[in-house]
Amino acid sequence: MKKKILKRVVILSLIGNIVLTIIKLIFGYYGSSRSLISDGINSFVDIFISLMLVIVLQVAQKKADDNHPYGHEKYEGVLYLFLSLFIIGIAVFLGYQSTSDLIGAIYEPGNVQTPLIYTAIIAFFALLIKVGLYIMNYKTAKKYQSVALMADSKNHLFDIISTSISLISILFSQFGMIYFEFVASIIITLFILYVGLKMLLDAISYLVDEAPNLEVMAQIEAEILRRVGVIRIDDLKVRKHMQQLYVDVEISVKQDLSLQAAHKIAEDVHDHIEDTFDVIHCMVHVNPYDEKNKAAL
Repeated sequence: MKKKILKRVVILSLIGNIVLTIIKLIFGYYGSSRSLISDGINSFVDIFISLMLVIVLQVAQKKADDNHPYGHEKYEGVLYLFLSLFIIGIAVFLGYQSTSDLIGAIYEPGNVQTPLIYTAIIAFFALLIKVGLYIMNYKTAKKYQSVALMADSKNHLFDIISTSISLISILFSQFGMIYFEFVASIIITLFILYVGLKMLLDAISYLVDEAPNLEVMAQIEAEILRRVGVIRIDDLKVRKHMQQLYVDVEISVKQDLSLQAAHKIAEDVHDHIEDTFDVIHCMVHVNPYDEKNKAAL
C-alpha cells in the first residue's frame, strides 16, 4: 500500500513537471522571458528527478533479505547524493549563462526585448501547480517517512520561490525595468545551487551513519535512565538510518541479579526506546555493576 501511494505521488509530480517544463520553455521563448526560460530549465531538471524517484522506489521499499539484512532504505540516500550533484551541475550552467546574458544586456541594451504580458499569466499558472505539488509531496513524505520524496518536496518549495521571482521580474519589466529579468535568472540559479548543496550535505549525513543532534541523544539517554533497574549508561551509540535510527547501548544493573531479571530490564529498555522514538532497532548489552567500587565489572 505504502509503495503504491509513494509511486502514485511521484508519477503525479512527473506529469506536473512535464507540463510545467513545456509551457515555461515554449511561452518563455516566444514571450521573450529569460527568467521563465530559466525556470523552465529548472522544471526540466525536475523531470529527471521524478524519473529517478520512480526507479529508486522500486528498490528502496523492498524488504530486508540475506544480502541486505538492514533493508534497502539507504538506496534513497544514494539517490539523494546523485540528485544533489545533478542539481549543482545545472545551477553552475545556468549561473554562467545568466551572468553572460546580463553582461551582454548591459553592453547592448538595444537588443533586449521586454517579455510579453502573457508570460506573467503563464508564470502565475505554473506557480499554482507547484504549490499543489509541494503540498502533496510534503504531506506524503512526512506520513510515510520517505527521504527521497522529502527531497522532492524541498525541490518543489524552491521551485515555488523561483517561479514567484520570475513572475515578479516579468511584471517589473512591463514598467521598463528590464534588467530585473536577468537578475531574476541569476537569483533562481542561486536558489537551485543552495538546494543542491543542502541535499549534498544531507546525503553525506545519511550515508556515513552520522549521529542525530544532541537534543535527540539527550532524550534517548534520559529515557533509558528512567527505566527501572538501570543504574547507569556505560556506552550509548546512535546512528541515522535515513530518517530513522539505530541505537546501541550498554547499561549497568545490579551484579547479583539473575540472568532472567537482567534480561527483563534489557527487554524493557529495548521495547521502550523503540516505542518512544523512531528507532528501527535498539540493541541492549547488560553489564553487572559493582556497588563497592562503583564501576561495571
